Amino acid sequence: MTTNHLGEAQREEPLAQQLRSMAKELVPQLIEWRRYLHSIPELAFQETETAAFVATTLSEIGGYKIQERIGGTGVIADLQVGEAPRILLRADMDALPVTELRTYGWMSRNNGVMHACGHDGHMAMLLGAACLLAELSRQGQKGINVRLLFQPAEEAAGLDGKAGALSTIDDGVLDGVDAALALHLEPGQSLGVISVGSGYVMGSVDVFTGVIRGKGGHAARPEETVDPFWLLTPVLSAIQGIVSRRISPLESALVSLCHVAGGDISNVIPEEVLLEGTMRSFKPEIRERLHSELRAAFALAQTLGGEVELDIRDESPPLYNDPGVRAQLLTILENLQIGTQVRDGSYGLIGEDFAEFAARVPAAMVMLGCAPQSGPCRLHSPDLDIDEQVLEQGASLLALASLKIGRV
Repeated sequence: MTTNHLGEAQREEPLAQQLRSMAKELVPQLIEWRRYLHSIPELAFQETETAAFVATTLSEIGGYKIQERIGGTGVIADLQVGEAPRILLRADMDALPVTELRTYGWMSRNNGVMHACGHDGHMAMLLGAACLLAELSRQGQKGINVRLLFQPAEEAAGLDGKAGALSTIDDGVLDGVDAALALHLEPGQSLGVISVGSGYVMGSVDVFTGVIRGKGGHAARPEETVDPFWLLTPVLSAIQGIVSRRISPLESALVSLCHVAGGDISNVIPEEVLLEGTMRSFKPEIRERLHSELRAAFALAQTLGGEVELDIRDESPPLYNDPGVRAQLLTILENLQIGTQVRDGSYGLIGEDFAEFAARVPAAMVMLGCAPQSGPCRLHSPDLDIDEQVLEQGASLLALASLKIGRV
């Protein structure tokens, strides 16, 4: 008899133990895959070399029906043995426009592009799950019905305003899917610290671009102009007060102004000022309120004689972890014995387009602690690193979850 992370006695689950054992044997292969993928990072909707490697590797694993160019550059692989709910397992493929600082034999070969959000690890874990499930099917395991999605463009939208999740949904990736699961590496937490929140766990992502337009002229004759920087002053004050004065302190929300630009030289008042930023929240009703308050803030420039253009783009909804899926995941984690500490609660106001899947089918995203031996580091940072032992944990979790979620 073993104990769970709470010190409670629990019965060993033979399939879980088998998968952990198989996953541990895969560790050298998982590390090799992760390091190769780390070395060939590609930006959103440009993941051609990555997708080709994924498709080739899946073919070598065997047993899967593979489709390419899903949602642009995505790859899906289906495996069904017997009758069971179809579970979508998703890993994202794209990298970020970040220049890597650490020097490894597997560091990025593509200057100015880096897997700074752990997507290389996500793909390696999903390939590992593919191996485990294929081997189980060869051993006669029934009740396998899984769709693996290697998704493009989680980090950025295309010219049509859609990021990778929506693009793959448009191509039918959710057809016949009963539930979905994704893992995300968290290098800010120690190996074994696993976050499985319930309800809204990540924020919605909205991006805004605003232009405040006045009347330009000579800097020595401001009375002949409508200075857009003067028009900007009350707008800035109002934007900074949206969360603190227009949203309840019991709610979580943010409005971040990230780019302000206007003018070219020191003696000319420009015609306009550009503003860009992002808004985040957990609840749909708070999201709508942020939109309304931002429009009201920009409208202040009009009361002083200016003109305003404001474009708010919805990038992804808040991510909702289904309570039923979460409950099953807690049991799965206990059976696998991979979590030294399992946490509830939200993951913060970062965004994830996996939320698009979670808005359509019961789903959950799990955060896996993987801080390297050198200490915790940040996602999206140029010195990101991970403890690669997390890869076998993730592979076994994905495999077992695909066999358990949605079943009594």
